[in-house]
Amino acid sequence: MFPVKAYLRKALLFIALLCVQQVYAKDIDYIKAYHPVIHEAELLLLNKDYSSALDKYKDAFKAVPEPFARDYYNAAVCAMLSENYEQTFDYLEELVLKGVELPFIRKQEVFKPLHETKEWDKFLDSYPKRRKKYKRHAELDIRADLDDLYARDKYYRLAKGGVRIYADTLRKIENDNVDILLRTIQKHGYPGEKLIGVGDTIEQLPRFSIVIERQTKAKKGFDFTDILKEAVQQGKLSPQAAAYLMETQQGVRKYKTRALVWVSCSNPKDCAGDKKLKALNKYLVEDLNDKEEQKVNAFRAELGLEPLADYRKKVLYNLNDTRFMLSNKWSVGSYVVPSKEAAKALTQGLVIAKKTTTPE
Repeated sequence: MFPVKAYLRKALLFIALLCVQQVYAKDIDYIKAYHPVIHEAELLLLNKDYSSALDKYKDAFKAVPEPFARDYYNAAVCAMLSENYEQTFDYLEELVLKGVELPFIRKQEVFKPLHETKEWDKFLDSYPKRRKKYKRHAELDIRADLDDLYARDKYYRLAKGGVRIYADTLRKIENDNVDILLRTIQKHGYPGEKLIGVGDTIEQLPRFSIVIERQTKAKKGFDFTDILKEAVQQGKLSPQAAAYLMETQQGVRKYKTRALVWVSCSNPKDCAGDKKLKALNKYLVEDLNDKEEQKVNAFRAELGLEPLADYRKKVLYNLNDTRFMLSNKWSVGSYVVPSKEAAKALTQGLVIAKKTTTPE
């Protein structure tokens, strides 16, 4: 639990932060203007209508000042599959300006047919200039300072004895990290892609997110919920990342960010022949009734997320077609259990996921 003075200091910082964020209240609401259109684009690409999906991406990008890197990437793939190579390069250039490095782009199989073209040579020639432009506009010092929070968090956890020996030290570090992050947000706004870029590989969560993940309700940590929701509204944080962070903090899977579960048995002979374990080695979903799913969908819609059924379709699709980025590291839970008793316990309340469209 926070010391009284530390908690009051955080409360004052939080109040000041909310006052600052009110200035942005009249800005474009990404939850309404952007993410629903991106969802339409993703449903179209699931149906392999890449040209129509590309049009939807263009609509979404026009609606906001700062589209997300992952959406630029998926739009680039749609353009590539539509044989619209000029548009493909346009979006690849946008990724470079977001901080994505050439080695990441070069190794993506979907773009490799471009490597033999003159346009690719031009892209390579222009890369250093765009990379410099990214470095001029991104606040790399702020990114480095925020990365230090991750390093501070990990140092004593990885030391000999870890949490068992350094529990008090780690508690102080976690509290100090919250102070530093709140002051950064108060001064610069939530550290989104425009402020600090996306890293060289389109990171799903910046390293500083560990500060938020540590502040769980169970430990009476600082609640970032309102800050995260504001960041989503302002286009500084994706709703997928915000939902995951809020679930981690609260300890409740309110948004069902874990779409699928895979359970296997380390001792196949022990688990074999049991009809109740037919769900092993298959992708599973939580078995919700209509009322429960409607409740989840209402929460998801408030944050700019697609309905749960569509989310599951996207994650299932992405397991087969890895050309796109439609899921996150938290989208699929994978577990290996030692016995059939453990398997039954873990698969309780889960059903086999329905198949979705697979790539050609």
